Amino acid sequence: MALERYVIHVTKECNCDCHYCYEDDKTSTYTWEEIKTLIDRIVQNRTSNEFGIEFLGGEPMLRWDLVKKSYEYLESIPEISVQDYVITTNGTIMTLEIADYLSKNKKLLFAASLDGHPWANQLRVFKDSRKNTHDAVITNMKFLQKHNVPASVHMVTHPYNVAYLAESIEHLYKQGVRHVDVGTVEKTIQIDEQYCQRFVEELDVVSKKIVNGEYPGLRVSLFEWVKPYNDVRTYIKDPKTGKVVAESYGRSGNDITHTNDYTVLRCTEKTKISDMIYSIRKQVYDNHQRRVLEAMM
Repeated sequence: MALERYVIHVTKECNCDCHYCYEDDKTSTYTWEEIKTLIDRIVQNRTSNEFGIEFLGGEPMLRWDLVKKSYEYLESIPEISVQDYVITTNGTIMTLEIADYLSKNKKLLFAASLDGHPWANQLRVFKDSRKNTHDAVITNMKFLQKHNVPASVHMVTHPYNVAYLAESIEHLYKQGVRHVDVGTVEKTIQIDEQYCQRFVEELDVVSKKIVNGEYPGLRVSLFEWVKPYNDVRTYIKDPKTGKVVAESYGRSGNDITHTNDYTVLRCTEKTKISDMIYSIRKQVYDNHQRRVLEAMM
């Protein structure tokens, strides 16, 4: 059974304004009391003593204080074992204090959103200046590397950058990135069969290079929701405010038990995009697996 993961939103505010962002709520903020209550509910209703945590926003690094406090609180609970804490961030916010803390607490994983080359990243811009976030993210990842903190990259592909996918992975590899999580745009930009075919072709190029030993140490994976498991997520809403304060997801499809304080909703989305993504994943992984097996013969 796959590890169940629980997502904690520490804020919905963000310093970027990415053109394909699917978040409708970009203003909600949360107090420590709200987040602590949520963590207590997760612990009380967990399906296993071992699970993972993902910090999301908005931009979670705008509330680094809450990320840090949540981590330290969860680590202080003896009956559970959180396997890792993924901070999914736009990668534009970094300080020496944060880098030093991450270097000493290896279970905190920094996952930056970056779509590759500067020209492949043009839809990711700062809210105020409208500038491409690429240079800021690369600078911060290199800063983390100097502190022995590896940073993975979440790369979103869409019809305007999919042709650069293979080049972008090569670019990131040269910047010291060793894990790239590749996905496809969700909801906000329409994708079609032509996009899907190019997506498969580009990842086909990448898998050949990996098998041929051109990218030693590189791991390329697909976003969890790109994989062909059920499209079911569990949302936890605060009944007083209506805010979605957390969600759980995972291949196991386990529910968080309903409580009096938080309402648990099951949301199943089956769309044409889901079907196309299923097809993409099958082609990419089947091709990659076949090459790996051939290389071993």
